[in-house]
Amino acid sequence: MMMATPKPASAVGAESHDRMYGLDVCRTMAILSVVFGHMLQHSTPHPYLASVGFMAIFGVDLFFCLSGFLIGRILMQVSERWPQEQERGVMQFWYRRWMRTLPLYFFFLFVELQIYWGGASSLSAQQAYLVFAQNLAWPMPSFYGLTWSLTVEEWFYFLFPLLILLSIGFGKTPRASVLTAIVIFLVIPPVLRFFLFDASEWDYFGLAETNWLVTVYFSVVALVFAGLIPFFSGLSPTRFAWFNRFVKYTSQIAYSLYLGHVVAFAACIYMFKRLGCYDTIYPNPWLTYPIFMALVYLLASFTYFAIERPLLTLRDKRPKVDANTPIKAQVPN
Repeated sequence: MMMATPKPASAVGAESHDRMYGLDVCRTMAILSVVFGHMLQHSTPHPYLASVGFMAIFGVDLFFCLSGFLIGRILMQVSERWPQEQERGVMQFWYRRWMRTLPLYFFFLFVELQIYWGGASSLSAQQAYLVFAQNLAWPMPSFYGLTWSLTVEEWFYFLFPLLILLSIGFGKTPRASVLTAIVIFLVIPPVLRFFLFDASEWDYFGLAETNWLVTVYFSVVALVFAGLIPFFSGLSPTRFAWFNRFVKYTSQIAYSLYLGHVVAFAACIYMFKRLGCYDTIYPNPWLTYPIFMALVYLLASFTYFAIERPLLTLRDKRPKVDANTPIKAQVPN
């Protein structure tokens, strides 16, 4: 499997050229599956086309596996220093993750508070969203529904490093601590899912009959998609430069696409109604979907360049080294 060569701090982050084309393809497939899956819930697509709307959930599964692969690799690298850094190392990991995920999340949270289809809401009424507790141990509310997957990711970012640090504190090596955390995360979630999950809420493929089928489904799908990561890692760019640029750009703005696509759909519908053409355009998917996708990419591009990239650049800045600073203190963390 290809391993990326570490770059200097100046090359890391939003402007990094150290990308793996195959993983960009994986991320592009995942986000477009989610966007198209949700888009098929609008207009009047052909029944055969509407029937593949379930691919949105597969896109999320693929995102989970890709995130686990990339973040797991980062944790295996940085945890090697944690016996010396201890809490500081974990705090730095959290800082980098949360600078990546939280600003845009809260931006769209405040947008959703104003445009929610059920009526404008307030932060006091949606406090659970501030700590990613909206579906922690209870059904996901309809408000800002796509964030169910972010709660899974953010709790993973929080708990997985803690388990590694705890294991290191008990005397295990960093690598053994990572393996211990992996085993715990492989065993405990399926057990909790079996005893606590309400299978009646899961209606794909007739799996709502029993909890054990749901438990097996999630575990098997996760392993299947995880097995695809080595395949994607080995892909090379195509001979079509325009396609390679599309894949790279879509991968770069994937997080903005994920958080903003439902907002873009709502904005399109609002625009149709304001212009008096809703009844003409919305029922026709050949008109509606291209307009939807154009606005999705426009909004995602705006939030990426206005919010994501500046904060990633700020995150990756290193303080200037004073010539009088001891060499040991100059080593970047």
